[in-house]
Amino acid sequence: MTRAQRRRSTLKKLFASTALVGGALSLAFGGAFATFTDTVSAGPQTISSGKIIIATGPTNTAGTAATAIVPGDTITREIDLNSTGATANDASITLGFTANTSSLLNTDATNGLHLSVSECSVAPTGAPPTYTCGGTATQVLASTPVANVVTAPVALPALKSLTAGGKDYLLFTLTFPATAPGNLAVNPTACSGTGATENMEGCTSVLTYNFLATQRAGSAQ
Repeated sequence: MTRAQRRRSTLKKLFASTALVGGALSLAFGGAFATFTDTVSAGPQTISSGKIIIATGPTNTAGTAATAIVPGDTITREIDLNSTGATANDASITLGFTANTSSLLNTDATNGLHLSVSECSVAPTGAPPTYTCGGTATQVLASTPVANVVTAPVALPALKSLTAGGKDYLLFTLTFPATAPGNLAVNPTACSGTGATENMEGCTSVLTYNFLATQRAGSAQ
């Protein structure tokens, strides 16, 4: 073998050895290798949703009827409103009327019934139609035509029931305006007509009180 041949043979062996070492290194660094790790946990965190609940009672005399009323009469009933079963506060509580039986008493905004609401700081004494507030009486709703309340619920502001666990003693007074017309000689048809010919006699309305509580606005917790 000549010197040139021996040199080429040696170079081939050197290249082969280098290739083997390179492949081994590639396997070592390209495959699985040890990694430092650490883990930590936080919590557990309990998250629960609130409940919006309003109820009436223990006193609720809204179902006590008033018959044969005449202009100038007032009809006062007590409805205790509470949120004792709630766990979340309210942004508002509104009152609406459903007229199960409708008449001019609940459709005429001028001569029909008007509603006002007051809140007593303690449970009122008495029974329909006469109540006495032995504490502080606060007006919640000024005189408003029942016709308007049937059309669109009205807000009852500053109630204790807006806060979960709160309770209000509410007195609802329906007033039949003293100026309500009724003259069978002018209009012999009971509960009909408009303006000068309106006859408010012989009207019957059946009203249901509807309270709606709406949750407070969302906030950071």
